[in-house]
Amino acid sequence: MLDYTYYCRCDECRKGLYRGDDWYHKPGTHKDLCSAHWQALQKAQRDEFVNIGHSVDLGDQQNQYILQKTSYFARCDSCRKGLCVGGDWFHQPDTMHDLCAVHWHELNDVAQDTFVNIRSHMDLRDQCDQYTLQEPEQSFISERDLIMVALDVEGTLMPEAWLALQEKTGLEELKRTTAHEPDYNKLMKYRFDVLRANGIKLQDMKDVVKDLKPLPGAIEFLQWLKPLVPRILLLTDTFEEYALPMFEQLGYPTVFCNSLVVDDDGYMTDIVLRLKDQKRKAVESFQRLNFRVIAVGDSFNDISMLTAAERGILIYPSEKVVKAHPEFPIARDHYDLRLKIGRILSSNRPILPRQLAPAISLNDTVASRTMWLLVCNVASTVAPEPWRAVHEKTGISELNVTTAEEPDYHKLMKMRASILRKNGLKLQDVVKIMEDIDVMDGAKEFLEWLKPIVPRAFLLTDSFEEYALPIFDKLGHPMIFCNFLEADKVGYINKLIVRLKGQKLKTVHELQRLNFRILAVGSSFNDIDMLAAAEKGVLFRPSHHVKDAHPEFAAVSNYEELKVKILDIVNDRDGPRRKKAKLC
Repeated sequence: MLDYTYYCRCDECRKGLYRGDDWYHKPGTHKDLCSAHWQALQKAQRDEFVNIGHSVDLGDQQNQYILQKTSYFARCDSCRKGLCVGGDWFHQPDTMHDLCAVHWHELNDVAQDTFVNIRSHMDLRDQCDQYTLQEPEQSFISERDLIMVALDVEGTLMPEAWLALQEKTGLEELKRTTAHEPDYNKLMKYRFDVLRANGIKLQDMKDVVKDLKPLPGAIEFLQWLKPLVPRILLLTDTFEEYALPMFEQLGYPTVFCNSLVVDDDGYMTDIVLRLKDQKRKAVESFQRLNFRVIAVGDSFNDISMLTAAERGILIYPSEKVVKAHPEFPIARDHYDLRLKIGRILSSNRPILPRQLAPAISLNDTVASRTMWLLVCNVASTVAPEPWRAVHEKTGISELNVTTAEEPDYHKLMKMRASILRKNGLKLQDVVKIMEDIDVMDGAKEFLEWLKPIVPRAFLLTDSFEEYALPIFDKLGHPMIFCNFLEADKVGYINKLIVRLKGQKLKTVHELQRLNFRILAVGSSFNDIDMLAAAEKGVLFRPSHHVKDAHPEFAAVSNYEELKVKILDIVNDRDGPRRKKAKLC
């Protein structure tokens, strides 16, 4: 007689359960609890369970609880949660569409009926090989690829601009910061009154800021962080009218900031907050885009951001901040910050996502969107299309088809995987080709030109990280969103893991909720939703199929034409008020 191992997980805490005193099962169901959660039930509820001390206690459900030698694994297409065989995994047969129980329950009844609950590997039918988990002895699936780091600027990476102005002017009143006065509007009104009384104008602040140097170790920290977490976001309450030299010294990472009102005499008179409590709301928006956020700041106006994030760290805080918020770990310097973030990234404990904050209606932000932000597809816009590069390297003509010809991306990826397998090409062969792809001629120069015009840009691709990250490095760009490829046990591509279904459209919507006006650039059919949702959409070197199907979008054929189009958009009389940009 075969000696099977029987196994499941506690429905409450996901603890692994084997036959013995710790496993309680509700017969005729797939409800299983560890002893701790069973004890927490009312007596009447406990009586509905049996202790699984022997396989016979499982009755006719024994086969459903046999531990397979092969493990099967998927991720929820909506939240990227890891899914194992059991009550939390719902699969749409003959597709690669998988949902956790929470997102399956959000579907209507008709849509729910198209899914099956994966209680056993047999429920996957002939798709078992596509869901085989490699290295089954590992109980932890790395989710490092889902991390974003959000950083305050002044006091965290750069000196405080207002304290630098104070040192130059000697005005004691300017020593006051958010570490002393948490009410930012009140603090700024106080500062502007002091400046006017002493004849200090915006140009004087610009002269001070351009001479500021990053805090010791800040540049080295960013250089260390960039390859580990290729999504770095700076969230600052400072103002772009004088702060651009700061961002330049930090390597132009993606920065969300505010703007100033300046009178005809050059005095700063008021602030235009792009969004109230923008740091916290930015963290919440990116969490809704399936990122888990590590936030770093130094002062009271960073606390809501640190609280909203999955992990919050203080660096160089004042004693007043430390006393008020002892719940956050403190980094003594940027080397210590490296250690703290490194331990988070390398820990065998997953970073559990916080409950998502509800999204406000897009209609509520239409009138308040001010600053421009560019979102740009990667393939065929700043880098060659990856699968055409594979086609050129291998000579396989079928791989020359892209979304410009086949809009159904999942169908296209399934076809590509089949073609590669037929030709004996594995994932590692594709990776080697990706490493040799260079960016398009003029792409780096275009992004450099863009920085002072629209100093916020996101690169988005439905392709995979083996393609996106080398491009990210070559462009030196701080923010790129991508998907992931998985191989089967012999190394062939068997699945494209979609980090976030409809990520381009959802990214545009979340950035609009943060009061940005979106300028979207794309080239293919799978960019159309993004372009349509943006305030302005531009097609870059589209195929005639795309151009003919979507005449509503302006089309450009090179970077010089794209520059002209961007200038027309950002200098439009109906756009946000800003100094006229120049083509140079």
